[in-house]
Amino acid sequence: MIEQFYSIEHLSTEQLRELFSFYRNRGWVDYDYYKLMPEGVTPPELTDEEIMFNMDGANPHNYFVFMEGMEDEKDGIMIGFGLTDYPSFGAFLHLDEGWLDEIVEKYELKATNVGVDYSLFGGK
Repeated sequence: MIEQFYSIEHLSTEQLRELFSFYRNRGWVDYDYYKLMPEGVTPPELTDEEIMFNMDGANPHNYFVFMEGMEDEKDGIMIGFGLTDYPSFGAFLHLDEGWLDEIVEKYELKATNVGVDYSLFGGK
């Protein structure tokens, strides 16, 4: 199991919007609350335009992670976007792992951890 985070703190709001807009049709979007909510409560689904309007490059909930073999997650990339008008949940763009090298190079992303291999700790 590998989880490799990359810093996107240097990306402007416009760059985040560009990234989302360009790669949106190459993946899928879902939403999740940051804290556990009562059973049956789900965040509303937003249009792509609403997501992009609510992006902010300075939002602390923005992140980029590559995952492989992680429980309950499909192998690939997940990009989290904090939303200014919806502070209790975020939008998450999921992409196939084949886009990783292109995005890392295009947006000059730097790894923020050493790509933790959880199998060394008894994980899958």
